[in-house]
Amino acid sequence: MYRFASVATSRSVESAKSFSGAILLLGVLVCLFTAADLIRAHEGSAHDHDRTRQLALAKATALAEDPTQVDLERATCQMTIHLLDAGTGQPLAGLVRITNLETGKAISLTDEIHRELNWYALADQTTVNVPQTKLKIEVFHGIETRLQVHEEDVTGVPRVTVKLTLQRIYDPRAKGLVSGNTHLHLMKLTYAEAHRYLRLVPQADGLDLVFLSHLRRLPDEKDYISNRIVETSLAGGGGELRRLSQHGTLFANGEEHRHNFSAYGEGYGHVMLLDLLQLIRPVSIGPGIMTGEGTDGIPLQRGIRTARNDGATVIWCHNTYGFEDTPNLMAGLLHALNIFDGSVETTYEESFYKYLNLGLHLPFSTGTDWFIYDFSRVYVPLEGELSAKKWLAQLQSGKSYITNGTFLEFTVSGHSMGDTIGLTAASELKVQGLALGRNDFNSIELVSNGEVIHTTESESANGHFRAQMEFTLKVDQPGWLALRIPTDAGKNEFGKGLFAHTSPIYVEMSGKRIFRSEVAKQLATEIQANVKVINEKGTFANEDEREAVLRVHRLGIDALHARISGEDG
Repeated sequence: MYRFASVATSRSVESAKSFSGAILLLGVLVCLFTAADLIRAHEGSAHDHDRTRQLALAKATALAEDPTQVDLERATCQMTIHLLDAGTGQPLAGLVRITNLETGKAISLTDEIHRELNWYALADQTTVNVPQTKLKIEVFHGIETRLQVHEEDVTGVPRVTVKLTLQRIYDPRAKGLVSGNTHLHLMKLTYAEAHRYLRLVPQADGLDLVFLSHLRRLPDEKDYISNRIVETSLAGGGGELRRLSQHGTLFANGEEHRHNFSAYGEGYGHVMLLDLLQLIRPVSIGPGIMTGEGTDGIPLQRGIRTARNDGATVIWCHNTYGFEDTPNLMAGLLHALNIFDGSVETTYEESFYKYLNLGLHLPFSTGTDWFIYDFSRVYVPLEGELSAKKWLAQLQSGKSYITNGTFLEFTVSGHSMGDTIGLTAASELKVQGLALGRNDFNSIELVSNGEVIHTTESESANGHFRAQMEFTLKVDQPGWLALRIPTDAGKNEFGKGLFAHTSPIYVEMSGKRIFRSEVAKQLATEIQANVKVINEKGTFANEDEREAVLRVHRLGIDALHARISGEDG
């Protein structure tokens, strides 16, 4: 029997056996977490995720009771929980939280995978030990169903079976939509624990496709169990990931190719290379992240080009963290941008809109980085049998939206996400937007060239929330349109702030795209500042290495200046 400590499975946290111990641990972790906040880098790193997961588990433990520890005199009940789709009668994995109605405390299901806030991932049929008392059972599947609440009195009952049906509020598969997580690593799990986690958690969350990715950092990588799985899969022709895929969720490989000047500080950046034929080496660049190994003399762009030549998809990580995002975007080498994959310490304006206002076509994507700690996923439409290559092609085409709880539908005069509407004169366009979710997201917003120009508030509707807009918009200039929920929307069951945002629908006027020269000038200035930092911090074996790195940035500046000159001319 093994216990999953939140999603990081911290052995030190697992050893807490009493409430007093849990509360003491919580206090210690709060202090550590606060100190880490003061020194943390912008990156959503493994270091920070580990601390965050430990803190989350300590909070959950302090608020929960363990039926085997709290009252040794009270007998337990073996409760078998069946989860079923109300529409089809088919079994579903899901998320379950059980509360003792006498004490008001959640029950700790010590043999199950703890997610957040005393929610546990359960298979469609699972037997758990609970105290013989009055219980409240809350359950849902992914972001697709209503929250089902059931009360069961098991006083004096040694065994019981509870069948719970889950009513969908939205069925993405029926709409031809397929979900993916484009950024996932696992650490501090045994091989068996990792396999159990990957078989169950994506199923409970309703994830169709997960890219499990390799990365390196010395000496921490000894705990990166996902590296072992990806390496074994690549060496064995994909067999390891294929075996995991037999349980319903498709798994594919990836690599987080990256550079840091220090172990957790900024550098050239991080980029996901997905559906690889082979690992791109070095996986991690620089003596800062590799504890003295190598130099800073390799730009990310070299690995990006190699991966693209092998047919891989390239997605920039962690919003716009790092120096090489703009140069590689201007070179046309990035297929998409991951938003909020491990960190929400940014805004759409900072991480995305500036590139769209250069006239670039850049789709949204997302993942969860270390463990599946949230419901974050990207949806794309897909017909026929799912494969990583087909799914990534749809993502590259821009037909995507990201969410961790709210479903979106969006069209403009019959055009969908990723499409370009070509106009020759000012025109009226019909905008249609829809949002649905289990939790109140407050409203939906139409964004035009980075500005919110229309809002519709959400309303409660049959066990969920809904917002719909339909109106005519006059357009007289090139630009882009997208649908989102507000950045200060509510929270989901894991306590995470809700987000949802479509990739854009683009508008060209007489063949011209939007281009804001002030944004281009700002980005050129930022690259110049980055070049200065690289010269100051970089360790190079010779001037050829320095030139290889700096050339990437100079070409990015040249591309921006060429666009500025073309507009000014």
